[in-house]
Amino acid sequence: MRISEKYWFIFAFLIYLIAAWFSVGHYHDDEYYQILDFAAYKLGFEMQHTVMWEYKEGVRSGLQPFIAYVVVKGLTLIDVTSPFIWAFYLRLLSLAISFISIFAFFQVVKKEINFEENLTWVIFFLLFSWILVFLNVRFSSEGWATSLFLFAYALYFFQTQSKIRKYFFVGVLLGFAFLSRYQIGLLIFGFGLWVLFRGNEKFSRLCVLTSGLIFAILIGVLIDYWFYGKLVFSFWNYFEWHIIKGAIDNLIQPWWFYVYYSMVQLIPPITLFVPLIIIAFWALFPRHSITWATIPFIAFHHYFGHKEMRYLFPVIPFLPVMFAMTIEELVERFKCLDTDILKHICLSIIYISLFINIILVLLTITLPASKEVAHWQNCFSKKFPSDSVLLTYDPDGSGSTTGELELDFYNVNNIPIISISSEAEIIKKIIEFPSKKLFYAARKKGRAAELASNGISSKLICQALPEWILKININNWTSRASIWQVWEITK
Repeated sequence: MRISEKYWFIFAFLIYLIAAWFSVGHYHDDEYYQILDFAAYKLGFEMQHTVMWEYKEGVRSGLQPFIAYVVVKGLTLIDVTSPFIWAFYLRLLSLAISFISIFAFFQVVKKEINFEENLTWVIFFLLFSWILVFLNVRFSSEGWATSLFLFAYALYFFQTQSKIRKYFFVGVLLGFAFLSRYQIGLLIFGFGLWVLFRGNEKFSRLCVLTSGLIFAILIGVLIDYWFYGKLVFSFWNYFEWHIIKGAIDNLIQPWWFYVYYSMVQLIPPITLFVPLIIIAFWALFPRHSITWATIPFIAFHHYFGHKEMRYLFPVIPFLPVMFAMTIEELVERFKCLDTDILKHICLSIIYISLFINIILVLLTITLPASKEVAHWQNCFSKKFPSDSVLLTYDPDGSGSTTGELELDFYNVNNIPIISISSEAEIIKKIIEFPSKKLFYAARKKGRAAELASNGISSKLICQALPEWILKININNWTSRASIWQVWEITK
């Protein structure tokens, strides 16, 4: 490794470490309710309501809930009892795996980049893209599946003396990537086709790789047996529920959903070219392993009705490489592109994207990923005594449910959370719980006035944003913003 690369990775590790500490909570509800909530259930925590329906149907892998279970049990043995520290260690574990995978991946792909300047931009966006900084510290299925697949991909191309052992571990990593998120099977399928038809591998090595994959999946079956208390093939149940039965086909997005959101939600303006670069890369490098891996993955997700940007997160680490290789190939084929004007345009786009990315990285490493978890950490756990009751009202959001604040993994004092349909109900709750401390949480503007109009004495004790920001009410943005505020009800 060159010295410059060494410093890139050291600095990136520090950035990731800061992000792991400050970026508390989850990006998507599945990251919590289908991993940490399941782990809380297996740990014997008191649950406000039953766990998600996926547990009853047996459609989720028990791998990450098992890891969370083991980490919590281990930390509890050394008297670490804070759920926020538990979650931090899970983010540290995610950081370690993702960092190793990026390091290994870069060692392989840098051989395919011809120019030093392009290589610099590849390593920068691999390490410092805000979306990768955010994703790589998440204890999420998308993050783990991406990191494990990337590690397997790099290990496959890495030159080692013990090739047989290498193939087995490649298979194991692919298997665990699959267990982390079953959709990654499409990447594995495409990559497997490349290995089979383009890799020129001996039959014996393919058998060893396949045996490693099967070994990992069998471990997943054993973990699922522990998780569900019976023999369950969750990967088949997932396929049957979502593909054969089409259980979520009612959530249909248009075919161009990913095209549009990949352009505007990542790092504009450079990501405006993502769809074109991907197609150009496929056309210019039809025999490349990245092409074979990504085509079935992207094509299926465009066809599948239920679309979310997180579904395509596993493709993101490949994008810097695809950009660099495509541009180099186009310049080589079309010499007319190698002009100062085009170079200045490209550099302008990169530098604008760099500026935007730096701002987004700063936000990523300083703000919580989940406002609800941040409230549990900074407000509820510090200001609520154990004899508290939390009332919630969300008239324009979740339909007056307690779902987004009902986080049993963090609710170590087992504080009851009760949904109310209006502030007028608080009077009844005061009578119903005469010996309890009552708190009220809502995330829409004007709730303090409603409390006062109902004759309820209260004191604001927590809010998601500081007061000085709320006073900068340009275009009345606070009336449309979702800002959690918490009041102590004084009797």
